[in-house]
Amino acid sequence: MRVYARLGGTLSAWMAETHPRFPRRGLAARYADHPEGHYRRLAIRDPAAAPALVERLSHDPVVRTRQAAAGDPRLPLHRLREVLHIPETSYSAGANPALPESEMAAVLNRAGVPA
Repeated sequence: MRVYARLGGTLSAWMAETHPRFPRRGLAARYADHPEGHYRRLAIRDPAAAPALVERLSHDPVVRTRQAAAGDPRLPLHRLREVLHIPETSYSAGANPALPESEMAAVLNRAGVPA
């Protein structure tokens, strides 16, 4: 975590937090309300993070935190549908494995992608 703190919100920090051995347990309790956005984003990586927390972080002032929440399968479906239509979170929401197939088909239809 000391290395992560020194890296701040850089690409290297993202590479560290996505590494399979990066510690995830307890991050929600420790960082969900941290003043820095890249730490709040860590809370989403905690397997014990509740859907309500993921939803709250989908409204975060920091775009990367909102994007991480939009891509998390614990994000409640009503909020996933909302962030799917917000330009800065649409890519992450579109890649969310919890997005129903019918919703994905609708997105593709709106984009003019042939079925």
